Amino acid sequence: VETGRMVHARTRDLVEQIQELEGLRGKNAGVIKQMRLRIEQEQGEFDASGARIQAVRSVHLRLLKDLFALLGSTHLRNEVSALAKALKAPGIKLGVRRAYDDTFSRLRADLDKAQRMAADIQAMLDGSFRSLNAEYGFSLQVPTPPDLARFGQELVLIEKSHLQYLSLGNALRLAQPEFAERLARALMSRLRTVYDSAVNEVEIWNKSAAAQFDSQLRDRRRHFTRRIEAVSRIQQAAGGLDERIAELQGMQAALTQVDAKLAELTELLTAPVTEDATEPLPV
Repeated sequence: VETGRMVHARTRDLVEQIQELEGLRGKNAGVIKQMRLRIEQEQGEFDASGARIQAVRSVHLRLLKDLFALLGSTHLRNEVSALAKALKAPGIKLGVRRAYDDTFSRLRADLDKAQRMAADIQAMLDGSFRSLNAEYGFSLQVPTPPDLARFGQELVLIEKSHLQYLSLGNALRLAQPEFAERLARALMSRLRTVYDSAVNEVEIWNKSAAAQFDSQLRDRRRHFTRRIEAVSRIQQAAGGLDERIAELQGMQAALTQVDAKLAELTELLTAPVTEDATEPLPV
């Protein structure tokens, strides 16, 4: 009886431990499930934000392509080609002043157009950044737009500085092919410097906006990686819990066998003794 009581007490203790651990396992499973659902939901939102960012970047790059084309060396050569042709023409350059004025007028118009295009891109980025920040929790900030007006002022200075070579006093020198060639090269060199500087300003502006996209997307991906690793650790801990429950269930099964063997042996010991048919021993 005492042995049976001890076995039953031990079995009851194991049952209580198993029930407690199974309750924890259920709670852990629920927590893990909720965490996974939350991560999947946020992952979906992140994927949506990535698609939105790619769309913004696509529009941004398309507009920038047009802006770079306007400030590129090919476009500059096309704008200056009429002036270069007039300067390289043989003899007295009668129409060179008009070609000169027309060329710089077009160049100033190009820079004004470039400034408007930059303003349009800035407005697009501002609206897109506000929307992404509000919907997906980003902290994007619109970079300072490039100031292309100062390059227009540099064009004015270049135009004024070369006017002296187109005066009547330099008509004979301008008629010399070597002088006209040097003047065309010097003018083109200064104009290319201005345009290259304008392109650099736009590139810095573009990189400032693109770097924010890349940085914040990278931070979001790193954040999701850490959260997934945390869920994996919790699942590993839950696996250890299952192993402990299995161990306790094995011990419970062993005690059940012990209890059954104890009942069997007890039954043999407490069974009634049958009378022996042999004669009693002599006194």
